[in-house]
Amino acid sequence: MTDVLVVGDETLISVGIKMILESGGGLDVATTEWKDARSAVEQRRPAVVLLAGLREQITVLDQLQALGGVSAIAVLTTRAVPDLVLDALRGGACGFLLRDTQPEQLVAAVRALARGSVVLAPEASSVVMHAAIRPEVVPTYGSRAVERLKQLSDRDQSILRLLTAGLTNSEISKQVFLSTATVKEHVSLILAKLHVRNRVQAAVLACSAGLCVDEDGRRC
Repeated sequence: MTDVLVVGDETLISVGIKMILESGGGLDVATTEWKDARSAVEQRRPAVVLLAGLREQITVLDQLQALGGVSAIAVLTTRAVPDLVLDALRGGACGFLLRDTQPEQLVAAVRALARGSVVLAPEASSVVMHAAIRPEVVPTYGSRAVERLKQLSDRDQSILRLLTAGLTNSEISKQVFLSTATVKEHVSLILAKLHVRNRVQAAVLACSAGLCVDEDGRRC
């Protein structure tokens, strides 16, 4: 069973999300209010945390990131407000989902998050790509993106291009003829070299430096 924690301000919404997720099977879901999120994570150490409709998403995200040991944190809200999307991803979120997501898609998204994937609603992806082609929107990276990429080997850059195109570790392994475990090690090293927390931040930085490509190898 995959342990999931739903953190929310509204009990009815949190319980509804819990019911949806558990209906898919294989997910053990608990709910808590945002003021108790820290203690709940310390006790359960869930694989996935969903911040569902909180007024204090970024504050809670920062608190949970400080704890460490949480595999994936995702924001679930009504709209992909650009500032919130970017702040969440800068803060270490691995997913940004919307409340109008279909139940089966929400279950699939949580399972993907538990496997280590990054999951973004299309509207959130658009915000990220818009920020990537306008570096001034993401001042954390800006002109330093190219300098950071110089630290990467040719192999690392090849893997980063595929990561930026949205491929999973398994899909990347087939492209570069390496085992999935080896690709996972490369990705971890890439994140460390780039001083970013997750794949989304790595992708934004890569796009800022002109390394962004789609699945067919074309520049974004």
